[in-house]
Amino acid sequence: MSNTVLKSKFSIFSSLGMIPKASSIEEKDNNLRKEFDEFMAYKESEELSRYKELDAFINSPEFEKIKREINSLKYQESEEYKKEKEYLTLKKSNKIKTYYQVKDSKELNQYIDFSKSEKLANYEELDRFFTSNEFEEFKKSIIKQKEEKLKEIKDKQERYKEQNKKYKWFFAFKKSKQLEEFNKFDGSKELESFIELEKIIKSTDFEALIRDIENQKKQKQDELNRIKTRYNELKSLSKNTKKDEVFDGKSEMDELASLIKSNEHISAIKNLKAENLDEFIKRKDYQKQLKSSVIKNYFKTKESDNYKQFIELDGSQSIKDFLDLEKEIQSSELKASIQEAKNLKFENTEEYKNLQEYKSLKKSSEIKQYFKFKSSEKLSIFNELNDSQVIADYEALEKYILSDEFIERKKYLQIKDKFKLSEEYKQQQEYIALKKSDKIKWYFKLEKVNSFDQLQHWELTFEDDFSSPKLDLDKWLTGYYWGKTILNDNYVQANEQQFFTEKNLEIKDSVLRITTKAEKAKGKVWHPSMGFYIKDFDYTSGIINTGQSFRQKYGRFEAKIRMNHSYPVHHAFWMLGEKITPELDIFKYDGKSKNKISVANYWGTGKKEKLRSSVSGPNLSSNYYIYTLLWTPEKLTWKINNIPVYEITESIPQEPMYILISSGIAANGSPVQLPCTMEIDWVRVYQEKK
Repeated sequence: MSNTVLKSKFSIFSSLGMIPKASSIEEKDNNLRKEFDEFMAYKESEELSRYKELDAFINSPEFEKIKREINSLKYQESEEYKKEKEYLTLKKSNKIKTYYQVKDSKELNQYIDFSKSEKLANYEELDRFFTSNEFEEFKKSIIKQKEEKLKEIKDKQERYKEQNKKYKWFFAFKKSKQLEEFNKFDGSKELESFIELEKIIKSTDFEALIRDIENQKKQKQDELNRIKTRYNELKSLSKNTKKDEVFDGKSEMDELASLIKSNEHISAIKNLKAENLDEFIKRKDYQKQLKSSVIKNYFKTKESDNYKQFIELDGSQSIKDFLDLEKEIQSSELKASIQEAKNLKFENTEEYKNLQEYKSLKKSSEIKQYFKFKSSEKLSIFNELNDSQVIADYEALEKYILSDEFIERKKYLQIKDKFKLSEEYKQQQEYIALKKSDKIKWYFKLEKVNSFDQLQHWELTFEDDFSSPKLDLDKWLTGYYWGKTILNDNYVQANEQQFFTEKNLEIKDSVLRITTKAEKAKGKVWHPSMGFYIKDFDYTSGIINTGQSFRQKYGRFEAKIRMNHSYPVHHAFWMLGEKITPELDIFKYDGKSKNKISVANYWGTGKKEKLRSSVSGPNLSSNYYIYTLLWTPEKLTWKINNIPVYEITESIPQEPMYILISSGIAANGSPVQLPCTMEIDWVRVYQEKK
């Protein structure tokens, strides 16, 4: 919808009295929010959760299936019957009988105790090692380690010799006088001056300068020729003038004669020489510097292969690796490594000592008895069943078959009408009772209407209803943001006729009043070209902003405001970014008409650009109105009492902005009536929920 249509629609609504009152909007919102709170509270209630759970279950195929299954249960076909039969079969098993004979025997206890002994653990660990290929490999590895360590050391020494030879020139160049002088001159003011001069010389068109000099000479010569020609014309006319007549051109002729005699043009032509120009003087200086031995040597070094290779290597990983290798080759640790490699022999290892211990343990009577029992059939059966699923199932079955639960279950399965005794039947009765409840009916009726979409769409991020007797200074600054944060003082712009003071801000009956008064004040003024200066004012007013406490990008920004009209007093609800732009005027009430406000978007750096429009409607000073700005990445929409009045899609701000509310006098002239007030009932900011 175009802005013309939006503004016309608002104007027509105003003339027909169709604009909803702010109080009606608030009452509707409050009632909706109250019902929404009740709806959301009930949504999280245990009763609704239980109903949904029962609804899903009772109306499911699963419930019908359970009902059929319960009514069809018979003991001879039941799982309990199968379990009882299985238990009796297992109880007669020879393996299970053997398991329980061994389980509590003295022989098993001795076996278990010895199996936990340190002596057995030590023997088994040694046995695993000395009967494995690992032991033979270990002996071979000792020899191999010795060879590898010695080879590794030799390879490092050879690598160091090669790299030392390779980088010898690098360290010589690094210590050379040539590089020292190069580094000293590099970055010097003399080099900076030469490079700057070279840029100027290479960017200057000297041929064009010479042509320009020649053109200037020609212009001066042509001008001198025109002066002489005109002088001769006037001289000829003077001679032809009769004695009794007055010659009108005498003063011009005398002036031209004086100009010719002064030789001014001839001197100017002679002085027009290329060598007198600053560019040619600089070129001469540049050519002289090019011959300097210091500059020659500097660029010779810079372009040399040695220097390029040096720069590539200096600080490189290759040089770091070489220095680390050199440090390692010269270290005492390397000498120790050589000696350690020479001492690598099987007789010097801990494994050799362990071999002697293993031979002794193998002859022990305890070890022999342990392994005899370990290989027996009865232990094999015990180990097979111990902690097995077979024993676990058997014992679980035994426990279950002998339990009251099984006995009761067996009795239950022999009853014919089982469903009415089931938990599912109780759940069915509970569901029927809940479904009839008024609360459940109310909830699902509201859920179908979707009246709460708008509330669920927005999340409150900032609010002040001015319920405290004093302004909340944790939320608001009482002056321009930069004045409070940098100067810790108030100031006004050069075009403003009032000064801002905190005395002009008052909270009464949960309403913030900003009052513009006719009273003397002294304060700072900011002028873009003059800076800050002190000025005497005839008026005072007030301003608040959230620059220090709250900023937001995108969202819904709104306030409920009532204003007196007293032109040229202006009232404004607006927003700023970090700098002078972007600026968004949610409204400015600053015209001669009580029925008009303006809305605007300002952007740009340097030259300030804007989209600004006036909106006509009811007498905006007669009552409270809710002024809203909807800001998305693609669009800005202005509303008054929820009715859209203007929207734009151009130059949308893309940075966080803060809120300002202010009154003042920007235009010259005397206000019709003072004091003049702006009353703010509340301010709220929302952002879209993700």
